[in-house]
Amino acid sequence: MTISILWLGRTMPIPLNAGDRIYSAQLAGAVARQGAHVVFLGLENPDDQTGSLAELEPKAHWKVVHGAPNARLPSLLSNLPMVGARFATKHYRKMVERELQTGKYDVVLIDQYGMSWAVACVQQIARNRPALVHLSHDFETRVTDQIARNFAGDFLRKLLLKENARKTRIAEQHIARSSDLLLTLTEEDRTAFNEINPSLPAIVLPPGYAAAKQRHRVLNKEVPRRAILVGSFNWIAKQMNLERLLEADRGIFAAHRVELHVIGTVPEPLLSRLRLRFPWVVFRGFVDDLAKEFRNARIALVPEEIGGGFKLKTLDYIFSRVPVAAVDAALNGIPTQLKNQFIVERGIERLLATVVTAMDDTERLDLMQNRAFELAEDLFNWNTNAQRFLDKLGSLQVIGDRRSKNLRPRLNGAHRGISFG
Repeated sequence: MTISILWLGRTMPIPLNAGDRIYSAQLAGAVARQGAHVVFLGLENPDDQTGSLAELEPKAHWKVVHGAPNARLPSLLSNLPMVGARFATKHYRKMVERELQTGKYDVVLIDQYGMSWAVACVQQIARNRPALVHLSHDFETRVTDQIARNFAGDFLRKLLLKENARKTRIAEQHIARSSDLLLTLTEEDRTAFNEINPSLPAIVLPPGYAAAKQRHRVLNKEVPRRAILVGSFNWIAKQMNLERLLEADRGIFAAHRVELHVIGTVPEPLLSRLRLRFPWVVFRGFVDDLAKEFRNARIALVPEEIGGGFKLKTLDYIFSRVPVAAVDAALNGIPTQLKNQFIVERGIERLLATVVTAMDDTERLDLMQNRAFELAEDLFNWNTNAQRFLDKLGSLQVIGDRRSKNLRPRLNGAHRGISFG
């Protein structure tokens, strides 16, 4: 029998230029391709409306919740984390209510902690009590705490960040204690959630890779002596990581005539401030041909010390055949044998010094990119992830009991009488 899933995301996962959106779009689409009935709800992306639903898997049903997110200032008064308060709009609540009242879903998937408000809707409204699954892109309790502790700006904003971290901790605890199944991208995140609810069944699903792969590349002296950092820098944690990277350089790249190109949108006024402080850095902004940027780089950086989680851009680097240089903290979810083909250091300053040393060893860099590509090619597959997820759902007795006996079980994976195989 086909499993029916109501997938609740903050926004439609477009455009496909940020890690969380790529993961949600690809996993939901792959689950639909594997035979599940998937209905995905989400608001229009308020930050970037350039995407098209045509980019998404046609076998899934993508339903846009119309209307803008709630205003930021009133959202500060909510007991939800900031992101949850903004996206818990009246239109979204009504649309969830309508789907739960009219549809017969086996599963409701809560995509990210910002959707924690929807747990109550499922518990109070759903006629047939579907199983509750939480997809966590990161352990946000840790992330928001890191952001608050490392923020060096004005006192009021730091206070608000601390308060947001407190609300986030409460939201993730609520989801962990209410869910029947947890999906994480890394083993580290699964461990963190199981400390909240040791009985919560969980499955680790690292990202797949669906973009084009560079099947052949020779990295030699003809390639510019260039390191690149690719990303979208709208999130405060990414902005903090970028600034920490540039501050750690202390002129070492410029002194050794190594180029550093930052590719991706950096919002104002941060961009102007960084250009003034670090004039040797080339800020490229959005580029039409990212593959060309990869071909013209000897090394790609993954320098994030704040934020945790799986960095999907690491896969872009690998499958574009650019050698990866990373701080160890940024490589959650990357298998050891693959990390062995990277330049890895524990801190940013040491990483940059090692990159400068390695920049002219093109024979080594070429070998690294080839070995990394070969190792990664069979490790990251969306269809495999989707099938593993559906197999796990099929073992949930909370689903089997309702189908066979039309029962209304509790939404708590820790309760007795549930066997998770």
